[in-house]
Amino acid sequence: MQNSKRNSDPPLIFFNGGAASGDGRRKLVRKTSAEIVSEAKSMLAGGGTRLVSARRPITPREPRRQLYGRVAPPGRPPSAFSLKYLQLESRALPSLEPIQSAIQSNGFTRSESADSITLGENDTANNNAPRSKLPALLKVPSKQSGSLDNLSECMPPRKDFKPPASPLTPQFSLNAEPKPLNEKRPLDCAGNGATASSAVPNTSIVKNHPLKRRQAQSLDERKMLEAEKSSPPGRSESAKMDTQEQKAKLSKSNDLLAQSTTESLLEMLKGHAGIKDCNDETANHINGILGELFSRVKGAKGSWRGAVLGALYGLVEANSAKILLSVARVVLALNVTGSNLTGACKLVFKIARNENNDALFADSDVPELLVDGLGRASPADEPEACIYGYGAIRFLAGSAASVAQKVKSENVSRENSSRQKSLACRLARHGLIQLMVLHLKMLNELGSAEKLSGPPLHALFQLSGALRTLAGIPAIGNCMAATRSLLNSTNPQIKETPDGEIIQLELAGPLLVRAAEMCIDEPEVQANVIRTLSVLSERPECCEQLADAAARLGILLGSVSETTATVEKGLAATNRLGYILGNIMTRWDTARLQFYSNDVSMEAILNALEYYTNKRFTIKNQMGDSVVDVLTKLVRVIANISVNGDVGYGLSNKPPLGEILLNILLKVKDVKQPDMEELLFATMGALHNLSYYYEPSDNPLQFNHPGSMAERLKDVCGVLCNILGTNSNPARSEAARVLGNMTRNAIARQTFCSENGLKILIQCLESNDVELMVTSCGVLVNILGDWERRVPFREIQGPVVLRKLLQRGVSNHDWILAGISCQALWNYLIDSGNVIHALGESEVDYICGDLAECLDEEKLFNGEEPDMLWEEFAPVATDLLERLQSCMSVGNSPCLSSDDEADTIIGEPGQTWGNQYKQWLKQ
Repeated sequence: MQNSKRNSDPPLIFFNGGAASGDGRRKLVRKTSAEIVSEAKSMLAGGGTRLVSARRPITPREPRRQLYGRVAPPGRPPSAFSLKYLQLESRALPSLEPIQSAIQSNGFTRSESADSITLGENDTANNNAPRSKLPALLKVPSKQSGSLDNLSECMPPRKDFKPPASPLTPQFSLNAEPKPLNEKRPLDCAGNGATASSAVPNTSIVKNHPLKRRQAQSLDERKMLEAEKSSPPGRSESAKMDTQEQKAKLSKSNDLLAQSTTESLLEMLKGHAGIKDCNDETANHINGILGELFSRVKGAKGSWRGAVLGALYGLVEANSAKILLSVARVVLALNVTGSNLTGACKLVFKIARNENNDALFADSDVPELLVDGLGRASPADEPEACIYGYGAIRFLAGSAASVAQKVKSENVSRENSSRQKSLACRLARHGLIQLMVLHLKMLNELGSAEKLSGPPLHALFQLSGALRTLAGIPAIGNCMAATRSLLNSTNPQIKETPDGEIIQLELAGPLLVRAAEMCIDEPEVQANVIRTLSVLSERPECCEQLADAAARLGILLGSVSETTATVEKGLAATNRLGYILGNIMTRWDTARLQFYSNDVSMEAILNALEYYTNKRFTIKNQMGDSVVDVLTKLVRVIANISVNGDVGYGLSNKPPLGEILLNILLKVKDVKQPDMEELLFATMGALHNLSYYYEPSDNPLQFNHPGSMAERLKDVCGVLCNILGTNSNPARSEAARVLGNMTRNAIARQTFCSENGLKILIQCLESNDVELMVTSCGVLVNILGDWERRVPFREIQGPVVLRKLLQRGVSNHDWILAGISCQALWNYLIDSGNVIHALGESEVDYICGDLAECLDEEKLFNGEEPDMLWEEFAPVATDLLERLQSCMSVGNSPCLSSDDEADTIIGEPGQTWGNQYKQWLKQ
């Protein structure tokens, strides 16, 4: 029976587009918008609305290691430089000459300069005594050999040195415990036994100085022992003899170095001043001297720093990376500051620029010493030290990723890869990230007082780049997770972890947001800061800190679009800002509300969307960022922010969002490129979430927001129907999912059917794509809610297709497909006057047989617990089976839909079908 009045028992309305996720539940009444939103909120975990993901923007690595890439701010510091100027320091180094007068001083007094030392007196009687210089070191003849075996030939004994009348006691001490002096008579510079007068204690500044203490085992000797242990067991006897001879020679050399005075070590280094090319023997000899010197100067203070630096700076032009690294090691061990720290950072940077030297850093403690050195620098006062120090750290930390790639492509040893990864963890555990956070705070404070420019601005560039490299290493994330588990432990003993192991990467997020705001007039630096934020946003703990800054990031997005001169220049920053916001909106509902409530941020993202939608989609920049990538990220933000019910409902009426999404849809619906497909799927996700919360009203007068999705609903529905009818389009399932939400509206249903929608649905239901069949059947549920669509559906053999769909779901135990098929059959039969006429007798028998089979719980599960999807399917199938059997039991009498017209007795005496159905609805 067909009538024009509204049914008392309304058809099932499939308003949830997430049927493929198991949410195709039957809806027996039309719901208000408030009910839809309320139910949708409770169904978020089940897949009602859907989060959209996007590819991470990739910044190509530069083939060469340099401070900046192809595009750099003007006035940048050079990546290649000479360290010769370090030998021409304006600060005069102290010369150690014989002291002419007896000074009754008890210590040294350091001036403000780290390199100049003056002698002070505590005795008031000698206040007017002239200041004297320390004894000078002799110049070593230029014919000095590189081996300590010829030490007696190249270094004559000192004969011009006279001890002062009274000893001087330096006022400093080593950090490490002093090592006992050798009991043997010390050798002089020539390798001979020292004279009796020279052996007398406290007769010389050099002999009494703590730097004379002996190291237990030199670095070269340790390396020799390691090489011997790692040698293959089957080597020849001659190789063993060579190694033993080399070991004996090195041991003898190390013994001589350990027994030599520090003054002698410095003289030896000065003999090699200006050296560039050298053989292995000379390099090993110099490294042995530097290793012995390091053990003595580590943590030392006072007058010796200037003398040591003067000897070390003569080696900075050497071509041997090992020598340069040893020089940097000794300089950093002196706890230098100012220009000396800057020179040390430049030296480390110079070595780190060559990727072949990465293994040297892995076997050295220079990375930790560099972090300690940067801890003594201020990005405002010593910006050059920070520039080159963080530049070196960026290279060293980035070597972990490059080595991991070489392991796959070039079969590089995995041991080398693990060493490089451990290098990044060593830097992090040594407090590097905490130091970066501190320096970021200092730069932000400086930028709040005055505009950042010059070296501090370049320091921010390198600092953010190094932080981005560290954040992109998975090993750092593992360190963070392990540290966080320790801190969250209830065991008080476990919580007592060293401060260096507490990694605070998430604290850098808000500081970087502030830094990006300060660099609004420096697009290259701002883009680098934003690239760092994009990497941090991939970590959940960092996203939590960035959630409160989501609105500020939206405002920053608007400023970038407005201040860039060309489209290409703004692509990099806009692409990554969209990626950051999309990641935040994926995880935090508070960020969605805050962002939507901020009118400036919402206006900024809508303006950016409209701006890039009207540009050519083929525009790209040098790094590969394109207009299509930017639109994908921005549309993703709209999709993920619409997961919140209030935001999704509000945006569905927000102009000009509907116009923008429609224009994007028209441009990408037929394109086959991968980036275009990604934009198409992101647009489908945004439309799905917006239509999920959209109020399905049949009143066209409500469309009072030109350009909103509600106003352009009819046009969007027509484009989606066209996509659904294209067999080769990969987004057909997504289009059907969106239409499953939109067709809750009468205008959308009318538009869909006018586009030949019923035939398109039949084609989709007969395909082999299960997801397409499920989502298309969801659209059919809503279409069959209108009684005028049922006759055309029967004419194109729609009921037969539904019966086959149900049979396929039952045979494959696909309860989602079977359940949605039952919903469509229910709507098709809801006010039918004759079930046999509507379906056909054979089809009714088939359907009843399939339903009876799939409801046999014992047969299906053999007494085991049924799965959850079957539990949701069973009530729908039971209701449909009872409906068919009830109609068949009374001789196919009309199944009336009105309580006033229903007088057929079914079930218990006195109970009409209308009352039974009404009672069932209440249940």
